[in-house]
Amino acid sequence: MLRLLILLLLALPAAAQRFDARLGSPPAGLAWQPLPAAKAAMLLPTGWHYQAEGLKAAPTYYLTQEAVGESGEFATGLSLQVVRKATARTRHPAAEYAELLLLRTGFGPGKQRLDKASSAEGAWHRWTVRYREAAPDAEPRIVYQLALANTRTDTLYLLTFESPEKDWPAAWALGEVMVRELVLDSRQ
Repeated sequence: MLRLLILLLLALPAAAQRFDARLGSPPAGLAWQPLPAAKAAMLLPTGWHYQAEGLKAAPTYYLTQEAVGESGEFATGLSLQVVRKATARTRHPAAEYAELLLLRTGFGPGKQRLDKASSAEGAWHRWTVRYREAAPDAEPRIVYQLALANTRTDTLYLLTFESPEKDWPAAWALGEVMVRELVLDSRQ
């Protein structure tokens, strides 16, 4: 598992990448959580929950403050969906599909887009959107979404971090580190 190669720094506003990085010592209060089917790793805060589901070609991982409910619901945490061979599954190459997904994100009734960004470096294309969602029957929440596409392998990573708005500053202090320190194998 230590062969994981790419450390992607994916947080707003600045984004950077470091290639051929090994898992280092995690910051205090965090531990490396392997994401085996994705050949990836993320930082998991102490006391948080980890759950994996789905097939090897399209796994979904949850790293959440509370246990994930039966229908995948949680208040604060992160989900990561991985789609290999995106063109075959979506009829769009990974980068094109990622862009299409995030073009529509944060719009609609009760939603307010707060910021967005995009970048590309080599085979990696990245789109981020942060928005506020205030459904009439639920407390407002903030959602950060990252779509990361590896054009060389046609793999799409869709990461979502969310929290109730009242808890966002403290939640994002952890979430930003989790997102920024996501480790992926560039061959996947």
